[in-house]
Formats: sequence, structure tokens, C-alpha cells
Amino acid sequence: MLKPNFFIAGAPKSGTTSLYDYLKKHPQVYLPKKEICFFSPDLTLRTPHLRESIYLSYYTDATNQKAIGDGFIYHMLSAKAAEEIKAFNPNAKIIMMLRNPVQMVYSLHSQLVFNGDEPIENFEQALNAETERRSGNMIPPYHKCPLESLFYSTAANYYEQIMRFKAVFPDNQLHIIFFEDFKFNTELEYAKVLKFLDVDEILPESFEVINANKSPRSKGYLNFLLAPPPFIKALGRFIFPHHSKRREWVIDKLWNLNTKYQPRNPLTDELKLRLINIYKDDIEKLAKLMNRDLSHWLKL
Repeated sequence: MLKPNFFIAGAPKSGTTSLYDYLKKHPQVYLPKKEICFFSPDLTLRTPHLRESIYLSYYTDATNQKAIGDGFIYHMLSAKAAEEIKAFNPNAKIIMMLRNPVQMVYSLHSQLVFNGDEPIENFEQALNAETERRSGNMIPPYHKCPLESLFYSTAANYYEQIMRFKAVFPDNQLHIIFFEDFKFNTELEYAKVLKFLDVDEILPESFEVINANKSPRSKGYLNFLLAPPPFIKALGRFIFPHHSKRREWVIDKLWNLNTKYQPRNPLTDELKLRLINIYKDDIEKLAKLMNRDLSHWLKL
């Protein structure tokens, strides 16, 4: 059985879904469904961590593709993922995508609200809830995401996250993309990814934006998806076994019915400045590490 040899490790809301979608269409690339958590045992999930046999079952359809991928965007949040991936495949290639931390965590909050992972719809209130959540209080009852993704003050500590991967992988196995480059020079940045993965430069027909900001059409329908009546849950498990491709397809369709796309309201200058101060030290370290001017990340 073929197993993953490259990993889109994060960060959330930084273009990873678009990159995943473009790569999935490439004939020399195989990607199963996105967000399979296996190499981050330290992240706090509501469901049990996968066994290796179940994780590898997602790759049974891979054939002769040169690049076999894993697209779990929270690997960067994990303190153990880098070492776990290294032990699994020492030659693995790691892709990391970085977005202005202020924009990233605000966008992440919006995504988590849509997913039903974050019940606090006001971002500032969600940010203020972090201390309680770290103490084990105010934990969302139905969160599917790692609990650590709700800790908005550290979710975008890129320098720290990158250094964990640099500690176990050589630089030629790491590829870092800045979201702004990917957004405004998508074809060029995508071509660099293909070169990094050592596959042919075959481009998609278009580079449409995937996973733009969205919100649920109906909160009632969202609550139904998160906590269906027991008899419907039991029937669903019988007809669509857990981890089956049929189950994933049906779930995606049900969620799509409740999706509407709309822009987020802008952050207030006061809240933006608060986030800049939270991430200032990490941004400055990252700028030195990458030898890149990131001063615009520190401006209102």
C-alpha cells in the first residue's frame, strides 16, 4: 500500500483548501479527504484518535501517483506532529502556508462558527473566553476541531510551529508559502509546489478561490447536523458506516445545503491592535527566520 509522502500541515485559513483542491486534480498526485487527524496525538479531540489501519485505509485507492498527500491543517498546532511524521516517513515533504496572524485567527473563528465548533459568535468574546477554556471551562459540546484551535492567541505562532518542523526535517523537505504570494501570484506559487513535489507542471483549468468565508443558512439545521436525534444517528451509522466514503459524501452534501457565502465584518482598530500586540514577538522572529519584511503585519 502506498502511504503519504507529503503533508499540507497548515496553517488554517491560509489557502490550504485551495491548494488541496488544485493538487487533487493533478494526475500524479493522490489526496484522500481533507482533515484526517492521525499524527497529532497531543491535540485534544472529542473523538478517539484514529488507529493506523483506519488512517491508511484512506489511501487504498492510491495507485501509481508520485505524490501521495495528507491535508490536516492542524499539524502545525501540534507539538508532536513533526516527530510523528518523521518517524512514519523520514523522507516526507512538508508544506506550510502562512497568513497574517490577525487575519488568520479572525477568519479561523468565522470558520469554526460555521462548522459548529465555536458557539461564541462574537470574536472578541471568543478571544476573551480563552483563559476559561484553558482551565477546562466553556468547552463547546460538539467541537470536531482540536480544542487547541480555539486558543486564538497562540493559533498563529508560526515561528514556534515552523521551528518544530525544522528541528526534525532538513530545509529541502520544507516548503513555506505566504498567503499573500499565493493569492496574488497563484500560478507561480502553485508551480513552485509542483516542483517541490517533483511532479510535472500540469496546471488546473482555473485557480478559483476555494473555502471563502461562509456562514450557516439556518442555525436550527446546523444544530440538527451537530446533534441529530438518536434514531436518525443510529440509522445513519447502519446505512453509512463510520469512515466510509459514502458517509463522507452524504455529510458533505448535507453541510453544503446549509452554506451561504458572505464577507466578514472588518475588525475594529482596537481589536486589531490587541491581536498585533499578541503576535508581535512571533512575527518579528518569523521575519528574521524567513529573511522577509513582515512589517505590514504589524500595521493597522
